[in-house]
Amino acid sequence: MTVYHMRVIERLWGSSKFASFLLTLFPATTLLPPLLLALVLRPLSLNALNYLPAGPTPLLFALLAQYHATIPHIYKYRIATSSPSSRPGSTSHTTTTPAGLTFTDKSLTYLLASQLALSQLPGSLLAASVGWGVGIAWRNEILPQKLMGWRVPGWIVGGKREGEGFEGLRRRLEGEGRASGVEGSGTERDEGGARQRRGMGRAILDQFRGAF
Repeated sequence: MTVYHMRVIERLWGSSKFASFLLTLFPATTLLPPLLLALVLRPLSLNALNYLPAGPTPLLFALLAQYHATIPHIYKYRIATSSPSSRPGSTSHTTTTPAGLTFTDKSLTYLLASQLALSQLPGSLLAASVGWGVGIAWRNEILPQKLMGWRVPGWIVGGKREGEGFEGLRRRLEGEGRASGVEGSGTERDEGGARQRRGMGRAILDQFRGAF
């Protein structure tokens, strides 16, 4: 469900940028969690922490960081935890706002992601934290600019190759130019024939005038 909700990022960025993001952050999100576990957490815990769950959890949370920073919420709703009560001793019938929890349309996505991060503690939380941190670093342009500016070629993700759009435009303009040229030559031939017929008509009329 969380991966399904991330489809809005691809629609916003386009397939090329989305694929470039995944391929760029894949090495970091794959290597950093086991390195942190082996070099930091395991020695500090005296080999008690020695497990990481399988799956692309870091990469998913790196994408979730972009979802959090880019996609605004559409609406809010409130779940009341108590019933509304009227104020005692007041002449007007006023009621107090019941206590409750406020959520947005994005809350379900965060709830599913938190369940994934807390499913197999502490390894799942480590993977989620690393992914979120890498995603924030990419968002704030902390990573090298060459790495962030790299893009997957358009033909890999099903887009047009570079130059195909201009080539198609050039061919269309050339076709329109040929069509206008053919129409222009046809019009000139028609005008020339009309002039020739008018000239012959005048000559015949002049002969009749001279005869009478």
